[in-house]
Amino acid sequence: MNLSKFLIPLILLGVFLAFFSPIRIVDNRKVACYITLGQISDKESGPGVKLVIPFIQSIHTVPITTQVIHFKKIPVLSNDGLQLLVDISVGYKIKQDKACDAFIEYRDIFENLVKPTIRSAIRTLFAQFKGTDYYEKRQEVEQQIVKALESLDNPYFEIVQVNIRNIQLPEEVLKAIERKITAKQEAERMQYVLEKEKLEAERKIVEARGLAESQRIINNSLSDKYLRWYYITTMKELADNENSKIIIMPYDQQMLPLMVK
Repeated sequence: MNLSKFLIPLILLGVFLAFFSPIRIVDNRKVACYITLGQISDKESGPGVKLVIPFIQSIHTVPITTQVIHFKKIPVLSNDGLQLLVDISVGYKIKQDKACDAFIEYRDIFENLVKPTIRSAIRTLFAQFKGTDYYEKRQEVEQQIVKALESLDNPYFEIVQVNIRNIQLPEEVLKAIERKITAKQEAERMQYVLEKEKLEAERKIVEARGLAESQRIINNSLSDKYLRWYYITTMKELADNENSKIIIMPYDQQMLPLMVK
């Protein structure tokens, strides 16, 4: 019973000190903006212990470390009017020397400044590319978008990191792209076949020309004396062969038929 008599005053004292104490503590991840009789100072106060005049002054803290905003299935339009759904994460930092200016102008810095500014920039950048680019040249397009977002020029905050997690194309576009790719592959295959057939035809032409030239050379080099000599030499080889059989050779008026046993 005696404990409750002391506990209630202690709680009330704690509540009073929490709301009406002249001491405020700002951690090293934030800066403080003083508000005096409703007027916001544009001079940032760094982290540490701060003194305020109760009922007259208060402070508003602004984070200055990297914050990450996640956009899930944000609708954007491509250059050719297709609606895409994008999952993207963007890391940003409020500029330390502009934190109070941002608070003065926007009050809710995240909802009124950061979020709509980044969303607008995303839609503007995605509108620069065709829908098929996000399928056929996705890596290249993503790199350009990330680079453009990271170089976004805003007086109050800066983009420090961008991660495009997913780009969802309409189902009918995906099917059309797949049909296009299939047709392209088939055309390339047919081109390969045609090139192969063309090379084969050229090879046969060269081969035929070679045979014709060979025949021409042989025909020009053959004479009657050479043929007789070749005829006699061949017959002699056959006659000397123990396995020779009876052969009746063709002959003309100047060559007698020869029989070899």
